[in-house]
Amino acid sequence: MNKIESILGKIGVSNQEAKVYLALLELQEARTGLLCDYTKIASSNIYRILESLIKKGLVSFRIQNNIKVFMPSHPDSLNELFLEKQRKLEQEQKELSKAISELKKIELEEKPQTNYKYYEGILGIKSLWHEINSKMKKENPIRIYTGKKGVYSRLLPMFDEHHNLRKNKNIKEKLIFPEGELKIAKKRRNKITEVRFMELENEAEWGVCNDMFHIHYYPVKKKPYGFLIKDPVFAKTFEQVFDQLWEK
Repeated sequence: MNKIESILGKIGVSNQEAKVYLALLELQEARTGLLCDYTKIASSNIYRILESLIKKGLVSFRIQNNIKVFMPSHPDSLNELFLEKQRKLEQEQKELSKAISELKKIELEEKPQTNYKYYEGILGIKSLWHEINSKMKKENPIRIYTGKKGVYSRLLPMFDEHHNLRKNKNIKEKLIFPEGELKIAKKRRNKITEVRFMELENEAEWGVCNDMFHIHYYPVKKKPYGFLIKDPVFAKTFEQVFDQLWEK
């Protein structure tokens, strides 16, 4: 039952509400006294819980001898709670999209020559790549120096999103892969993606996108972390380093 209570919690049914609803499913119907004994929930809380379940459409009642007898709704009623939550999430997503559009219009009055950002955790690395993806330009190919075999593979789902965005915007990219990764390279190589190979032992990966230099590390048992440095001098320097390696 603990697993079911956990699942119900994901659609907005509290732990105590789940206990009462599941108890009613077993009992078929019950007065508050029996429910309190069955669930070990104090009588001072039972009416509040039942009222909430009634509002959620999971419990109904009838009056018998001037006393309320409570009954559970069919388990299919839980689908309605899920659909309601889904509708709210969709509405929240629309509101968030509007907010993001407004926030993108905000610009710093005076942009600094150099700035850097530190990112930590899986969501942090995703945020790093969201920023890179938002700054891609056709006139300057992206340069990516990957890590040794097994390092970059943990980020493949995120890179798939990156490459799909590039494809839609027709933005070119140069990739240096570790030797022997022909299968991955074959998947990546196309009209807008060039791939070359080197013997790589580095675990951190780095790259250049316009005036931004990024580097991130994705260890197996620790939090990933990375830096995104916006500086035309740094970016140009590492662009030259990459091009020299590319020719080798």
